[in-house]
Amino acid sequence: MRRYLFLYRRFLILAFVRQAEYRVNFLLSVGVGLVNVALAILTFLLLYRFTANVAGWSQAQVLLLLGVYRIVEGLISLQVSPNLRALGPAIRNGDMDFLLLRPVAGQFLVSFRLLDLPELVNVLVGLALAIYAGNLAGVDWSAGHVGEAVLFGLCGLVVLYALWFLIVVCAFWLVQVDTLDELFSSITQAARYPVDFFRGGLRTLLTYVIPVAFATTFPTQALLGRVDTHFLPVGVLLAAAALLATHLYWRFAVRSYSSASS
Repeated sequence: MRRYLFLYRRFLILAFVRQAEYRVNFLLSVGVGLVNVALAILTFLLLYRFTANVAGWSQAQVLLLLGVYRIVEGLISLQVSPNLRALGPAIRNGDMDFLLLRPVAGQFLVSFRLLDLPELVNVLVGLALAIYAGNLAGVDWSAGHVGEAVLFGLCGLVVLYALWFLIVVCAFWLVQVDTLDELFSSITQAARYPVDFFRGGLRTLLTYVIPVAFATTFPTQALLGRVDTHFLPVGVLLAAAALLATHLYWRFAVRSYSSASS
């Protein structure tokens, strides 16, 4: 464990060094993130001009969910996205050979070696929006509610990482997985809306199959004190099963890898 913590610290230092070389790019990334948040807020402000409540959600509550979504999206863009998007090219170009020869777990390297540091600012923006909207919605910032929200959010993050990982690992057999990659990213955009906005099979899909509800809706409901606590053990089980699936699938995929040079 100490070795992996040391490695992650080195990854973090290298990420800071890379960002110091391209400061304008850092500012542009932050600016784009702020514009995206502003557009999303504007969408909901326009929607709630004509109604005070949508599927049991007030404007302040939806803005709170939007803040939670921005935190989750920022964390995914910070850690998950740059690594998983680099996996396919690494397989095609032969860079995967060097990763697999290192004396540490290959899945750890392909999941944590890259960080997109500008997303830290976007995470903080999401946190600020969540606090502001939460106060408007009358959130009781108790340790219990915040702890439940964090646990739900972690379960959602783990499952979303696992689903994306399972998709991109298909690059060991397919030439390109960019289409599937973009499809998954588009589907997860639904996390910016409460699952109560959806009905029937689509709501079930977003709760259990592509469980974006665990990443945003349930954490927000936990902060509001109205979450069904029975979903928490379900989320923990889903997250554990998803991590196990990624581990087994990774080992199977690596056995099929014959190097780009062969």
